[in-house]
Amino acid sequence: MANNPDDQHEKEGISIADVVKILVLGWSATLLTVSYLGIFPQMKMDNTFVASLLTGAMASFGIERKSGNNSKKKDIIVDNKDTNAGIK
Repeated sequence: MANNPDDQHEKEGISIADVVKILVLGWSATLLTVSYLGIFPQMKMDNTFVASLLTGAMASFGIERKSGNNSKKKDIIVDNKDTNAGIK
C-alpha cells in the first residue's frame, strides 16, 4: 500500500488546521476580553457568537468546562406507609 503524503505531514507536527484553530481561539478570546472590559465602547458585537467560536475552538483541543457540582446525587427513597393522603 502506498504511503499517502498527507498522512506523513500530519504525523510530523503542527498542521494548518491546528494553526487555524489556535488563531480562532486567540482572536475570539481577545474580542471577548475587549468587549467585557469595555476598552472600546463604540464597538458593538454579538458576544454569544464570539463565545460559541471560543467554545468550539477550545473543544477541538479537548478543553472542557469543569462542572461546579462534584458531589454525587443522593438517591431519594420515598416511603409512603406513614402518610395520610386523601379525604378521611
